[in-house]
Amino acid sequence: MKNSKVFYGWWIVLGAAIVLAVMGPASVAVANLFQLPVTEEFGISNSQFAISNSLVLGVGIFLSPFISKKLATGNFRLIYSIAVIVYALAYMGFGLAQNIYVFYLLSLLVGFGYTTTTIIPVSMLMNNWFVKKRGLALSLALSGLGIGGVVFSQILTPLINNVGWRQTYIIYGVIMLVVTLPIVLFIFKPRPELMNLKAYGTEKLNISNKGDKEKNQAQRKQAIGAKTGITPFFILLMVGAVLVGLVNNGGLGQFPPVLNSLHGATQGAFIISIYSAVGILGKLILGNINDRYGTVASTIYASILLVLTYLVMIFAGNFVLAIVMAILFGLGNAIGTVSPPLITSAIYSADDFPKAYGYVQSGVQLGMTVGSLVAASIADLTGTYTVSWVVLAIASALVGVSWIFAYQNSQKLK
Repeated sequence: MKNSKVFYGWWIVLGAAIVLAVMGPASVAVANLFQLPVTEEFGISNSQFAISNSLVLGVGIFLSPFISKKLATGNFRLIYSIAVIVYALAYMGFGLAQNIYVFYLLSLLVGFGYTTTTIIPVSMLMNNWFVKKRGLALSLALSGLGIGGVVFSQILTPLINNVGWRQTYIIYGVIMLVVTLPIVLFIFKPRPELMNLKAYGTEKLNISNKGDKEKNQAQRKQAIGAKTGITPFFILLMVGAVLVGLVNNGGLGQFPPVLNSLHGATQGAFIISIYSAVGILGKLILGNINDRYGTVASTIYASILLVLTYLVMIFAGNFVLAIVMAILFGLGNAIGTVSPPLITSAIYSADDFPKAYGYVQSGVQLGMTVGSLVAASIADLTGTYTVSWVVLAIASALVGVSWIFAYQNSQKLK
């Protein structure tokens, strides 16, 4: 492999994209396609169903730092494989549930699987395998989320209509096992050193890294858990992480049922597939902007797009404007997946990245946990989603403010 013309890290990127395409949408992008049939059969409200999604994402609030640490120090592939199996079996269990309370219990297991198999391990793989072109590698891997959203939004809608929501949950769980396990067991290698390789771009950066030694030591002293305590830029980083999770899942969680009610199941699925498809391009653009122009520029770009998304969503009863919203959302929502690991690596040293990123992802998960629930609850209270979209537009602007100040404050250490 060492003499292969194709650097093995790019195979890791491909495998990661496939894994995310299968595992990611199940708990986020297409999770609420099941909302209408489940609420009708169980006789529950939309917000009661949203609690299940919140539990799935809420698990990550508490487990993200622990999982990040265990994946960095333990048997990466064994932990990953176990998580895939737990995730798939619990997801199949949704199809056998007889009431919403069983859903809630299974959601905890699904949440463990989602947290341990998606963003955290993939971000760690990209951070380990790439020094140069890290933004490109990460955005390519995370594009799997968009691809999966497109594919499964088109597959699940007719499946739910034709074979029922219960059988659809089971089919999806089987797909998880069949596709993901072989990649985790035979393709993924946690570190290039295990194959007598070095991270992409390491050789070209040896001189620069030597000159950065003192800077990295200073940053390590400011790492999470250090004796110096929590820093101002860490607080701002975490505020932005929570907000980006909120605006991310506020849209991903509530756009499907709202669009289906406004335009019908077929056209609703079409609009969902648009922002999922555009999201593939959106991640690549955001990663490229980050590599070329830096963290501040990429953060401003994505925040503005999200603000526009939620303002246009107010008028999404118009089909053309709904499509415009989908394009904006596909481009801007990349900030929820691409930016957290990139801004963390821009602030913290490579040694501190796993620990710091575990906390950042915990903040993202906290925001995602309440995002869909907040949007649904405001709509239930007011009888309209307009207030929900205004709140999410304001939160989108605050993401940019907090992360820009976090990055600028951290640069004082240099």
